Amino acid sequence: MTDFGTPCDIERLARNLGRGGGRYALYPPPRSFRPFSDARFCSAVRDSNGDPIPAQLALHFDIPASYRSSFCGSESGPRPAGGSRAEAYGHRLVREIGLTGSLFDRDRDVVHVSLAPGMARWMSATQMEELLSSLDRHFHLRHLGGLDLAMTVEPDRTPVSPLRDWSALGFNRVGIGMGSLLGSDTPLEQRGTRLQATIDALRDAGFANLRVELPYGLPHQEIDTFEAMLSIVLEASPERVGLRNCAAYADVAPTATNGVSSTTLQARMLLCAAERLKDAGYLHVGLDVFARPNDALVLAQRRGRLYRDALGFGVHGPTDLIGFGVGAISQLGGCHAQNPLDLATWETRLDQGQRPIDHGIELDADDRIRASVLQGILCQGEIAVNELEARCSLDFKEAFADALIALAPLFEEGSLFWEAGRIRLDPIARLSARAVASAFDRHSWANLGAPQQIRASG
Repeated sequence: MTDFGTPCDIERLARNLGRGGGRYALYPPPRSFRPFSDARFCSAVRDSNGDPIPAQLALHFDIPASYRSSFCGSESGPRPAGGSRAEAYGHRLVREIGLTGSLFDRDRDVVHVSLAPGMARWMSATQMEELLSSLDRHFHLRHLGGLDLAMTVEPDRTPVSPLRDWSALGFNRVGIGMGSLLGSDTPLEQRGTRLQATIDALRDAGFANLRVELPYGLPHQEIDTFEAMLSIVLEASPERVGLRNCAAYADVAPTATNGVSSTTLQARMLLCAAERLKDAGYLHVGLDVFARPNDALVLAQRRGRLYRDALGFGVHGPTDLIGFGVGAISQLGGCHAQNPLDLATWETRLDQGQRPIDHGIELDADDRIRASVLQGILCQGEIAVNELEARCSLDFKEAFADALIALAPLFEEGSLFWEAGRIRLDPIARLSARAVASAFDRHSWANLGAPQQIRASG
């Protein structure tokens, strides 16, 4: 058994995990979205085009929930014989690309394109080539060394097209979901063999950056089993490892196993993984992401360019995210907008020649300040208080008095501390940074009744 850390560390981490907190892949979060018009979305795009230095673009394709892969289990996945539906879906995506791409200035570089988990199992490389061609017609893709193309595969489920076909399209980053290997009837040795075979096939196909998503916090998951799975991942030696806290996505109350609370078990698993990844040479990027020292995420963090949006951590600094497909989220400087969550409504809007914007939110000054605070917490493990006060003309302790009161126990125990005009998170706090971020979230369930607005000083 691995040394999971001191009892004090486990206790602190368990308390922080028990505080909860959202994914904070974007702020304000989707729970704050309301009906949103296409006119408001177009206005936000015009404003972003008019910025002195417009943000670069990241593009994302989403798919219906019934076809998405799950990182936390094997029950989901694309339905068989879905080729005709995938083709019809692809044709409408082309239509949506044209309707949305016409809004953006052509001099705005696209630096990232990603596919929803499960898309490579549902659609073929040939269909994806058509989508990329459409993107190239309506956007400016930075092909020469400046474009990341990301997709997801699973060890037990082969993409529709050979991996080399996807690599030939330019895909260079692959997430490997372990959900399909979680069945209790699959021997651990067999799981390791399948994962290694997948990684070997990806390397052979030409993919250079692989990330394995390892779930923890699953119902009835034992620490011994989790550690064995971690050993399998470390032996495969991917460039990145994501520790997917499945308990954070489940709408269930914490339970106890053999007298140990679920948050304590999660804390032990997370500390076990963090320590063993560190010993194997990985660095903690933030939240649940670890990477090799020369990885682009680590380099971006050192340069202050690491950025978090609806897709997770990115290396290109602040970007405007544009989503296509059912439920896809777009994230511009002035608004967040989301497509309909049901396939029929999305199809109808496009068939009528309309962009399928359905709900969203316009960011006010308060939202932007809080979003900046959350970026610092999640990407750099700190809040640059002095810089924030100067940039936003506010008194931090006055503006965030309620948050500081809520976080007082974390200061007392040493998880948070003041240093040179900054609030810094110690390693335990960084592993549970969502709990720190939640104190600044006026859209959280706890604060929805009476949100507090920041007032600038002076």
